[in-house]
Amino acid sequence: MNDRHSLLVVDDEAGNLQKLRRTFINDYEVLEAASGQEALDLLRRREVSAVITDQRMPSMNGVELLHRSLGIRPRTVRIILTGYTESEDLMDAINQGHVHRYITKPWDPRSLRKVVKQELGRWELKREQERLGRELHRINSRLETENSKLREEKQLLEDSRPRLVYRSRAIKTLLGSLDRVVPTRSTVFLQGETGTGKELLARYVHDRSPRASRAFVPVNCGAVPADLVESAFFGHRKGAFTGATEEKKGYFELADGGTIFLDEVGEAPLDLQVKLLRALQEGEIFPVGAEAPRKIDVRVVASTNRDLNREVAEGRFRQDLYFRLNVFTVMVPPLRARREDVDELARFFLERSCRRLNKFGCRFEPGTLEVLRGYSWPGNVRELENEVERMVILAEPDRPISPSALSGRISFPPQSGPAQGSLKQRLAQLERELILEALRVHDNNRSRAAEALQVSRQTIISKLKKYGAAR
Repeated sequence: MNDRHSLLVVDDEAGNLQKLRRTFINDYEVLEAASGQEALDLLRRREVSAVITDQRMPSMNGVELLHRSLGIRPRTVRIILTGYTESEDLMDAINQGHVHRYITKPWDPRSLRKVVKQELGRWELKREQERLGRELHRINSRLETENSKLREEKQLLEDSRPRLVYRSRAIKTLLGSLDRVVPTRSTVFLQGETGTGKELLARYVHDRSPRASRAFVPVNCGAVPADLVESAFFGHRKGAFTGATEEKKGYFELADGGTIFLDEVGEAPLDLQVKLLRALQEGEIFPVGAEAPRKIDVRVVASTNRDLNREVAEGRFRQDLYFRLNVFTVMVPPLRARREDVDELARFFLERSCRRLNKFGCRFEPGTLEVLRGYSWPGNVRELENEVERMVILAEPDRPISPSALSGRISFPPQSGPAQGSLKQRLAQLERELILEALRVHDNNRSRAAEALQVSRQTIISKLKKYGAAR
C-alpha cells in the first residue's frame, strides 16, 4: 500500500486506540482522536485517507461523526466499528452513503487491515478516475478549441482559395476543351483580358492532371525586378554574385514535377524570353553560377492579355517562344460576354465577403443584380469581386443591398454615342456620380445629400429625374 496514506482512528477508550494504532502503524501514518469533536477538529486541519471510528461514544456517536465529517472531507473513506449491526441509525447511514464499511466487534486485526486495504484501493481507483476525468475534460476542451481553430482556418483557406463559379455555356465549353489537354504534358496557353480568371483555370489544369500532388507555382512575369529575373526563375549557386550567401532554387526548380504558371508572359523581358525558350524546349535550366545545366520536369501553363501576334510583329516578343507556347491555346471570354455568370459570381462573392466581415443576413435586392448584369465589367471577375466586397462593407445589418450601394460608374456608366467624349457629357457623368455617392453616404436622405452638395433638395430631385434615377 501507499505509505503516504494517513488514517484517523477514533475511540473514547485509550486501550482501543492503542490496539488500532498497533494494527495499522506498520503500513500507514496513524492519527488518534478520543472523541467525535476532537476528530472533526483534526479533520479541519488535515486531510486523511480514512476515518475508522467506534460507534458507541459519549456526546457524539460514530454515525454522527461520519455524517458531519462528510461536509469537511467528502472523499475520505468512512469505516465504523460496532457491536450492534441492527442499529437503525447505522443502517440509514450505510444506505445514504455516509459509511463505506462497518466492522462488527470483536474485530480481527488481519481482517480489519484487509478491509482497510480494499477500501483504500477503491479510494485510490476513484481518485484516479476523477483525475483522469479532469484530464480528459481538459484534453477535450483543448481539442475542441483546436478543432474550432482548425475549422476557422479551413474555412478561411476555402474562402481565400479561388473557385470556379459559372453557369454560362461559354465556360462549360472552355472547361471541356481543357479536360482534353489535362492528362497530357502539353503547354497550355490562356489568352484573355485581365481579371477573367486565367490563374484559376491554370489551377484547374494542374489539379486534374497527374501532377496534382506536386507544386503549383504561379509567377507574374512582369513583376520580377530586372536585376533579379534570372536568379528568380532559374536559381543561383552560393557565391554566384555579391550577396549570394547560399544556394537558392528558382521558380522552375520549385515547380519540378509539378506545374509552373507563367502569368502575363507577354510582359517578360527579351533576355528572359531566351532562357524561357530553352527551359521549354530542352527541359533544362542553368542556375546562375552553375557549371552545368539541371534537368527539370515541369508542365507549363502560360497566359497573356496582350496580342502576341502584334507583339511579335513589333519585335517585343520572340516568335520562336510564341510558337513554343502556342501549343494548346484557349481564349477566355470576358465577363460581358457571359452575363449569365454575373448572378452566380455576385452571390458567391457576397457569401464569402459576409463570412470574412462577420456580417449576417446579406442579400441583394433584385434590382441590384439587374444593374450588375447590365454593366460591361472592364475589370471582369476581379472588378465584380471588389465591387461586391465594397457593398458588403457599406451594407446595413439585416437589410438587403440596394442599387444605391453600387459605385457610380456601375449605376451610371458613361453613355455610348458620338457625345460620349464631350465636355458636357463628362460633366453630366461626374454630376451623376457625385449625387449618387452623396445619397449613399447619407442613407438616401435627399435633404442631407443636398446639404452636403450645397444645393437645394429640389435640385437633387430634378437631377435624379433627368438622369433616370428618381427611384
